[in-house]
Amino acid sequence: MSRLVTIGAGLLALAGAALFGAGSFAAESAIHPPRQKIALVCPCFSHMSCRSAEITARDGVELSAWFYKPDAPNGKVVILLHGIGASRQDMVPLGYLFLRNGYAVLEPDLRGHGESGGLATYGVLEGDDIHRWVDWMVKNTGSKEIYGFGASLGASVLLQSLETETRFQAVVAESPYYDFVSIADERIARLLPEGTKWVAGPFVASGITWARWRRGFDLREASPAEGLRRTHTPVLLIHGAEDNRTSPANSERLARVGDPNVVLWIVPGSHHADAWATVKKEFERRVLGWYSTSRVPLPG
Repeated sequence: MSRLVTIGAGLLALAGAALFGAGSFAAESAIHPPRQKIALVCPCFSHMSCRSAEITARDGVELSAWFYKPDAPNGKVVILLHGIGASRQDMVPLGYLFLRNGYAVLEPDLRGHGESGGLATYGVLEGDDIHRWVDWMVKNTGSKEIYGFGASLGASVLLQSLETETRFQAVVAESPYYDFVSIADERIARLLPEGTKWVAGPFVASGITWARWRRGFDLREASPAEGLRRTHTPVLLIHGAEDNRTSPANSERLARVGDPNVVLWIVPGSHHADAWATVKKEFERRVLGWYSTSRVPLPG
């Protein structure tokens, strides 16, 4: 009997080590998303100008962006934030929509993406990065009418920034997650067969432990929900009804947390962060209308 107990304990230890190893590997992959190469110059359009912009993050990481200014500005500025594994280039088409409507547009590479340094921390450090980009916009445009739009990861870190950033007049977040633990559990469980989905919790916990020990940040602090709890900024949440990457339940939970400052739009037929492609005219009407009518009082 004692031998069986010893063997059983050994097998459990091996299983635990394997789980921790797999979780650690997954964590490293998550914080090192694939990088897109960035064009040497920003794609430009007629009747507007563009240039590169750079800031230094709190931890010394260099962050890069493109800044666009229309020939006939309306005095408003919008920051556009891309999703995981993407870059500022992905936001250029959407940026053109705002430029045609008079907005100046800032399109950063999130940390760990494009030409920006650092690792992806899913909001732990990105929240302060966005705060510094808002500083840059205020300094370089003089505008007090600043708006935000984020897709997927960009939406999530934009919401997290609201925990301390109070200068946004209104923001739009498409396909955000509730918090890192929730979305990591959801995505891992989706890959597992029935009867083994319970493994997702320990697997994710192992990855978080690894990132905290090896990289020095705690992914449990990545929480768009916490940003919504602490803000008065009007937020429009957009989520595809058919999103099978980040379930609509994430935005539904966020809407309950942020009430009454939050409006939720579930888009029939839309998948992950593709509402513009699915219902273009309705998307443009709602987003531009949200920025025009939903805002906090301007200081002074």
